[in-house]
Amino acid sequence: MKRTSEDRKFAEKFSMALQPHVSLEQDRGKSLAEIAKKLGVTAAGLQKQLAGGTPSIRTIAFAYALYGVSVAYGDVDIAKAISGKRKKSERERSEQLFLPLEITAPPSSRGLQLKPVPKTLRRYRLQITIGVAG
Repeated sequence: MKRTSEDRKFAEKFSMALQPHVSLEQDRGKSLAEIAKKLGVTAAGLQKQLAGGTPSIRTIAFAYALYGVSVAYGDVDIAKAISGKRKKSERERSEQLFLPLEITAPPSSRGLQLKPVPKTLRRYRLQITIGVAG
């Protein structure tokens, strides 16, 4: 398949966005082969991409997951395309309410234990246990 000018621009921008992360990893003592393996390519493949070669979709996804590298391809925002996130409609949005909370244990208690219990990725249930002296 023939590379378009848009392909070349994307590859160049991707290379420029990835290079600082690769350099940082190398400064931390990692070899190019180790970095390349994390990105799903060989050391030679990574060198080619850093020189402006077109990365694979796999490499783009790994670069985003590992380093947050996201380069638009024309009008397509890669980060949004990979994450699949969409804007919520007005009906789907929920407001968050913060209320002050004070918990006081009776003097005869042996202690108070608070434990956040995950319900979903962003929601927790607060489990409160009060030890009673017996």
